[in-house]
Parts: sequence; C-alpha cells; structure tokens
Amino acid sequence: MRISKRWVPSIAVPAVIAAGVIAVPLQANAIDLPDLTPQEVMVLMQQANVTEFSGTIVKQSELGLPALEFSSMVSEDSIEQMEEKMPEEFADFVPAVIESNVLTQAVELISGSHTVRVFVSGPDKLRAQILDPMSERDLIVNGSEFWVYDAQMATALNGTIEVEPDPAKQAEAEQKVLEYAESIALDLSSPEAIADYLVSMVDETSQIEVGKDHSVAGRSAYQLIVSPDSANSLIDNAAISVDYETGMPLRVELFSKTQDVAAMSVGFSSISFGAVDQALFDFTPPAGTTVETFDADQLMGYEKPEFPESDYEAPAEPEVIGTDWDSVIHLDKLPESIPQDLMANELFADMLTVVPGGKVFSTPLVNVLLTDSGEVFAGAVTIDYLLSLTN
Repeated sequence: MRISKRWVPSIAVPAVIAAGVIAVPLQANAIDLPDLTPQEVMVLMQQANVTEFSGTIVKQSELGLPALEFSSMVSEDSIEQMEEKMPEEFADFVPAVIESNVLTQAVELISGSHTVRVFVSGPDKLRAQILDPMSERDLIVNGSEFWVYDAQMATALNGTIEVEPDPAKQAEAEQKVLEYAESIALDLSSPEAIADYLVSMVDETSQIEVGKDHSVAGRSAYQLIVSPDSANSLIDNAAISVDYETGMPLRVELFSKTQDVAAMSVGFSSISFGAVDQALFDFTPPAGTTVETFDADQLMGYEKPEFPESDYEAPAEPEVIGTDWDSVIHLDKLPESIPQDLMANELFADMLTVVPGGKVFSTPLVNVLLTDSGEVFAGAVTIDYLLSLTN
C-alpha cells in the first residue's frame, strides 16, 4: 500500500512512537501568536503539507513503573508449563520470547525515556534511529524496500512490500464515507466544516479549548487541549502542540488527575524543515550482521494451523463496558499463558494494591483490577469505578 504525500507528516510521528518514542519539557519562552479558536487550530492541522523534515523526538513518561528484567523473574518450571499449554507448532516460542526479553522491552518502551532521530523525505522515505544508552536500532524505508537493524544484537531484517489496494473495496469505502457525510450534512471539501463537526463531537464527552502560546523545539506553537467530561476518568487532559507556521503537530502530552507533571509526552526536541540527505535512506549492514530476508508473499499466503481442542485453548474474548472516557476492558479470566509465579513475584506484589474483592495494578493513566474470582477489568478510570462494575 503506497502512502499518500499528504499523510507522511501525520504518520511519521505515530510510527516512531510505535517503535518506542516520546517528548520534552515545556519551554518558558514568551510567545504571543494571533488568537485562534479550536476549530481554526484544527483547520491549521488539516492544511499542513510538510513532506520533508528531520529532527529528534524524545519520549518521556512518568508512570511510576520500574525497569523490569522479566527473564530473571520467570522460573524454568513456569516456562515448561507455558510450553505444555501452547500448541505444538509454537513449542519454541516461549523460551525465545523469554530469552530475547521481549516482555522487558515492552515495559521499557512504556516506562522509560527514549530518544529517536527521524528523517522523512517525500511519501515513501523514512529513517528512524532509536538511540539506546548502549546501542542503536534503525528502521529504514526507501520506496518499497525496508530494513530493521539492531546494532546490539547484530541482526537485520530486509524486505520489500508492495501491496496494491483493491480498487473495488476502495471505491466502496469512499462511497460509504460520502453517504455518511451527506446524511449529517457535512461538507468534506471544507476544512472549516470538518473542524466544526469534530469540535461538536468532542463537546459531547469533553471540553476543548486553545491553551497558552508556547515554544516546542524552537518553534512557536498553539496548544489544543481536550479535557474529559467524566468524573471517572484518570485523564485530566490531552494537549496537542501545533506548529504556528506549518500546522504540523509537534508534541502530544497526557496529563493525569493524580499528578502535576505529564504522565506521558511525545514530541520533538529539535526539528528542521527542508531537503534531507538522500544517502540516509540507503543502508548496508555492517560486517558481522546476521541478515534475514522478509518474504511478504509467504506471509500473505500463511494459513493459521488447526489444533485439536485438547491441545489449544482459545484466549478469552474481551468485553468493552461503558463508552468514551469511561470505557473498560473486561475479561472473564486472566489468560492462562501468563505465568502465575510472575504474577506472584515479590516485585509485582509490591506494585499491587489490595482492594475489596481483589488487587489493583495502578499507574497515573491506567488501572487494572484483578478480582479474587479471576476476572480482569482495565481502563483509564478510577479504582472506585472499576470496583463498581463488579457489583
């Protein structure tokens, strides 16, 4: 699937965030920009057309989570139990996950701080360098070719993906959008009309306003603030910093009701608009690198294996309770693939709060209730609200 030029600036930042990126403290520069309404700031974002830029994105989170070394917490007996419960075809999966510290890396990306250098040129060239304290990971996209490189592990994945969209399905989707827009009298050709509609939708569950003019990465920016209209939500507000000149989002911050500093923020600490050195998108693995080739055709032709019912238990289907900011995910039971000795580990036990009928794993943005009966309730809501759902 080819990426439209107009969406490159929009997807570049989320793509880096997905790999493990986020933000910078507010700068105290005195900025005074022309006053805009929330709708006008949205129009500014819609009209952004930045196709080439480079910069540094810094991730910072204050969730109260420690750096966890999962591999030292999981016993050999627990690994064997997980292997017994997994389908035969996945026999090597569990030890591989444990030894590669995938779980550790997942928590690290959420709880730690990371710095990423990002380069974007046109609709199909991207390079993101995730700078770890002792190593570097790279994602390079150059046309239809991509590389994923891990300097510490001395491994690289290379492949080509060229997926053409189905014209019939694309036309059908576009028609549905047009029909819906017509049904609500929304003019899709008007950025102002779209902005008015979005603000009206937000106003049903939240308050939206323009905050103080400020500086991000040396750029003057507006601040669009969305605050939940819910007593149950842990989130105080979400703030988007929008570049005054280009309309490009420069930073996103999430603030919790439980603390003053941002619980999570993603944004540029420096950014430069203009031509990017094209040599940055050419990659040759260093000597000694183990290179694996990604076969897209093989992936597209993959068929899910069938397992006997006695050997494989399908995971519990999650249920969503509530709507909007009060949405909560509910499971009838904790997945059996999660090792019980991991859950009972002393470090994890210290992170759990005993409540009537269960225990809660709590962060400034999310609460997870594990009931004594084995149910799981998780959401960006208060503990009292989760407990009310068990009655």
